[in-house]
Amino acid sequence: MRLLLSFFVCLLMAACGGGSQPGSTGAAGSAGSGTGGSGGSTTGTGGTTVSPATFTVNVALSSAVATVGIVTWSVDVSIDSASISFGRDQNNFEFQAPVDLTQANYRTLLLGMKQNTTYYLRVNASGGGKQYASDVYNVKTGFLPNGLPVFTVTDKNAAALYSGGAFTVNCIGLAGSPGIPGTMVKTVAFIIDRDGALVWALDLSSTPATNCSRARMSYDGQSMLAANFANSSTSGAVYRIGMDGTSNGKTWTLPGRSHDFAVLPNGHIVYFATDNMMPNTTPGGETVWDLDPSSGGSTKIYQETTDFASLITSGQGESHTNHVAFSPELQAVTISMLFSNTIAAVSYPGGKLLRTFGGTQTEFSAMKWTWQHGHDVHGDHIWVFNNNMSGNSHVLGFTYDGTNKTATQTLDYNPGIASTTFGDVKELPNGNLFVTFSDNGAFHEITPTGTLLRTITTTTAVGYSEHRATLYGPPPPFDK
Repeated sequence: MRLLLSFFVCLLMAACGGGSQPGSTGAAGSAGSGTGGSGGSTTGTGGTTVSPATFTVNVALSSAVATVGIVTWSVDVSIDSASISFGRDQNNFEFQAPVDLTQANYRTLLLGMKQNTTYYLRVNASGGGKQYASDVYNVKTGFLPNGLPVFTVTDKNAAALYSGGAFTVNCIGLAGSPGIPGTMVKTVAFIIDRDGALVWALDLSSTPATNCSRARMSYDGQSMLAANFANSSTSGAVYRIGMDGTSNGKTWTLPGRSHDFAVLPNGHIVYFATDNMMPNTTPGGETVWDLDPSSGGSTKIYQETTDFASLITSGQGESHTNHVAFSPELQAVTISMLFSNTIAAVSYPGGKLLRTFGGTQTEFSAMKWTWQHGHDVHGDHIWVFNNNMSGNSHVLGFTYDGTNKTATQTLDYNPGIASTTFGDVKELPNGNLFVTFSDNGAFHEITPTGTLLRTITTTTAVGYSEHRATLYGPPPPFDK
């Protein structure tokens, strides 16, 4: 029905890019549709022979996120794989969107496009050892909502950046919450590109993810997941919406959940919640849970009082867990327990304690920090965002030997920024580190030895970050 409606809208507006006219231009925000083929056999880029086929292609914009293109199409030959090349230069496409051939009409989203900009696209397909390519179509993106933050990029060494700058997924809505500076603003999940330009944004203020502290893409890349801070309430929740901003909507109400969540290769969501389902500021142990989005059920992975009861009861009566991640190298869920200055790695799905970093129960005496949040644990090294409670926040790095229980500090990055809440550090596939100073709305990309490569700043507090080379495929840390 959407395909037919879009086609008739194009006829009425006379604004569609014709399939047989590469580069034809429609009105601002218009859809493009048409039937066209590659004609006789031709030789494409790199000497690839393109065989003849007839493509019927429809291009529309999402009604919720005007920078998201929706392509539906068909072809008159049998195919076994396909992708869509798209970008601002039809002779040099910037992006490749993989096509899921199980989707109705091969429905594919174009992600990462800037506002009010014309993009060109071409469908590429293969089958039976032959390559096929459609004509070139175009679509002009619309505008995202008003009142969104502006991001300023300052480069020290752009050539050394991971994937040239890549994409950052995050959200606003934390400012003005207890302990977090600033004035409360509407809650928006967003994605910025390498230029600091917004390429995706959706207002979540009226959803359970209001007061958002974490936004990240699902493992299959089809949806945006967002969760509320819920530090001082029982109304913990994770909200899901398709990347088109309209489909796949779902809310999981998770009493006692707060701060953060992580995704797993099986599509599950890992989160933590207080055992008594009370606010994160209420005394009591906390438990790590595995949420199956298909069934909506949660399975207990690990209860922190199993191995850390003395730290919880002898301190402030709670661990105040604030960050959770997954370490593929250890096949472990890693959790940050704030009040004991401890990071623990727990096997998944077995739920057995594997490693203890920091705090009085640490396996490694060289590892010391105060008031940590974000962290990134690997098989022989760890990165920690050390909030430092009353001073400048540092990013610390350590190598460690799990057999001999020894560790050596490799990094102490202190750019003179105080972020007393949240904050994150993640190792990128090229070895760089992406650092988020949440309170300040500042992002740094640095080398493993602490050389600053890029800063991105905005004017409001942000949550935890997901930094990725492409908006397709598995999210970090599974993109290596």
